[in-house]
Amino acid sequence: MELEIKPRRSVIVYLNNFKQAKQLRRFGVIEYISNKLKYAVIYMDEADIEKKQILISRLGFVKSVEISNWPEVDSTVGSNQDSVAFAVDEFELADMVGADDEL
Repeated sequence: MELEIKPRRSVIVYLNNFKQAKQLRRFGVIEYISNKLKYAVIYMDEADIEKKQILISRLGFVKSVEISNWPEVDSTVGSNQDSVAFAVDEFELADMVGADDEL
């Protein structure tokens, strides 16, 4: 028996009333519920996401449903540190530090 990893994605559901948020358990795994900001984060299989998004948006206590963009986000931004060089201009440094101050 092999373990098959299914691609999953998070869905953010904005709610009118957070008391009914537990009903969202039938659509996937509830990762987080914010009582103050009235939203819930649900993880579900990526294959079923479009069908379940329509079903969730039809619920009376749901304001809107957004799909997370995390798989499309490039997580390697800023990893190429060789291309970034910081330089300090001596004249700007002298303006920031007063004449009486020492470095």
